[in-house]
Amino acid sequence: MRHCRASQLLACLWAGVATAAWPADPNPSHEHRAACVAALTTQAEPLAARLKGGDHSVEPELLKLTQSGFAIIGTAYQDGLRKPEADQLLDAAKQAQKSMPASELLQLQARCRTEGAQVLADANALERFLVTGAAERRVKRIAEGGKRR
Repeated sequence: MRHCRASQLLACLWAGVATAAWPADPNPSHEHRAACVAALTTQAEPLAARLKGGDHSVEPELLKLTQSGFAIIGTAYQDGLRKPEADQLLDAAKQAQKSMPASELLQLQARCRTEGAQVLADANALERFLVTGAAERRVKRIAEGGKRR
């Protein structure tokens, strides 16, 4: 498995591993998933920077965001999404979100976080184990300053 920098927190797993105003779609598109991963990455990056700087109070929040993102990534992976298409979709979603009003981005982040948590809750025991373990390792690596073992 690749090791990634904190700035690639959620996007890294593209290589390998709903709520009120947004109706739940039993078969969300890859574009939708990419938009969620981009939104969650944007939300996680400042927390990752704070954790890297020694602020461990953000660790639980960062872990929840990471789990949500990894759960969404896992479903896209299970549905056959692979590089380079995944990277292209993620780059397009990040670019689109740059021009998004802040309030709209916050709403998207909240919906995606909830969606990812629901995906994780609906996963089988093995899938939950894999996602939570990967997220815990990622957050731990960030807390340790990105050091590999």
